Amino acid sequence: MHRTIPALAAALLLACTVAGCSNDKPDAEPAKHTATAKASAAAKPKKLADTYTVKLDAVSDGSVEHCQSPSSTACSNDIGAIMVVVDDLQTDIDTYGGASKYPKTTQQIAKMRAAQQKYDDNGCEGDPLADDPNSDCWGVVGITVGNTILSMTLQTDELS
Repeated sequence: MHRTIPALAAALLLACTVAGCSNDKPDAEPAKHTATAKASAAAKPKKLADTYTVKLDAVSDGSVEHCQSPSSTACSNDIGAIMVVVDDLQTDIDTYGGASKYPKTTQQIAKMRAAQQKYDDNGCEGDPLADDPNSDCWGVVGITVGNTILSMTLQTDELS
């Protein structure tokens, strides 16, 4: 009998441990952790400057030089690449606080969009007259140089 009681107690302890660890709702616990992880991610604001400064630098490499000839395909390609990143940034700004949190950045994006619109409206790509420094196509500088300004305004907005 002395051997049976410890064996029975061990078996009972094992059964209780296994029963306590199992759950009729196996998805309940992971969902709880997922919700907690999402709440933590939402509580910690995302730093857009960390991501977008690198992206903007990468897509604008050489754009100032290329756009010395606004009519060139290289300039047009650079403008397109920069504005794709700018559009992505605008989407993230809308997601992480909007214009009230990023006022200077939003203003700079508007200036860059206006420069792109002017470039498109004037048909600058492929037009030899676009390379004249007095042409309206030189507003493309608002995109190529504006890209650097955009990185600075983004950092400034996140510091304030």
